[in-house]
Amino acid sequence: MDYEKINENFYSTNYWGLDRSRNKWFSKYVKVKILKKFMKDVKHRGILYDACGGVGNYGWFFGKEFEKVIVSDVSKRALSKIPEKEIVKINCSVIKNKLPDNSVDCILLIDVFEHIDKQDLLEMMKDLRRILKPKGRIIIFTSHFGFGLGAITQRIFNPKKRLLGDEHKEGHVNRLKFREFKKLFSKSGLKIKDFYFYSIIFQQITDGIKDNFAKFASSFRNKKKKDLEFGRLGQSTKEELRGREDRIYLKLPLLFLSLVSYLDIILFGKWFPGNSIFFSLEKAEV
Repeated sequence: MDYEKINENFYSTNYWGLDRSRNKWFSKYVKVKILKKFMKDVKHRGILYDACGGVGNYGWFFGKEFEKVIVSDVSKRALSKIPEKEIVKINCSVIKNKLPDNSVDCILLIDVFEHIDKQDLLEMMKDLRRILKPKGRIIIFTSHFGFGLGAITQRIFNPKKRLLGDEHKEGHVNRLKFREFKKLFSKSGLKIKDFYFYSIIFQQITDGIKDNFAKFASSFRNKKKKDLEFGRLGQSTKEELRGREDRIYLKLPLLFLSLVSYLDIILFGKWFPGNSIFFSLEKAEV
């Protein structure tokens, strides 16, 4: 796969954009909550590596907890959009990271895994293990071929098809099952320290509410042309509203929807395979 070309195309638009407002993280409430929980296991806070981090949204968000933040991406355009001078930018593929052995305390691999060709996954994980310190952590959030809403009928009637809906248009190329993740990590010299299934029922309902409202609002306000700039129907409305998320009339409903989506973790996180998954990995003894 030509990862550079694919990423440059996405970052040439606002499809994957800069997100530096903490209020915007209501839309990522569960992600942040679980990432913080996993990060408590990282005892030494020297280097945080946001691998294939694009414009560094997660590296920026957790950066104050570490002495140094490094963001890498195969897209030079993405790295050029990072405004913080203190963030170290490295132009490289996540499959071959330009970092020394045993140099990183925590690696973030957020919304990346699903964009990597299946044949490159083992090489990627081995190289991430190479740069990870002995007591470091690799923290992952990615899609999962589970039994969440939207995947059940596909698993029954078309089990060979892994991607859901229009995911291929978003650059997704894989969805692994839990046993496939375990096998991959084991081959890479890594082991699962902790995990949570996600996107089972409630998160998909709340996302559906947000997405459908945004699409309706864009259509009603005749913003479809503006949506094309983002490459996603309803996205222009979302961006406008995100700039106002500190206002109480938006803050309360968004926080409520975020708390509802967290029910997936509370009720099903450890035992019911959803459409997404969190992992905290550490080096296995060899």
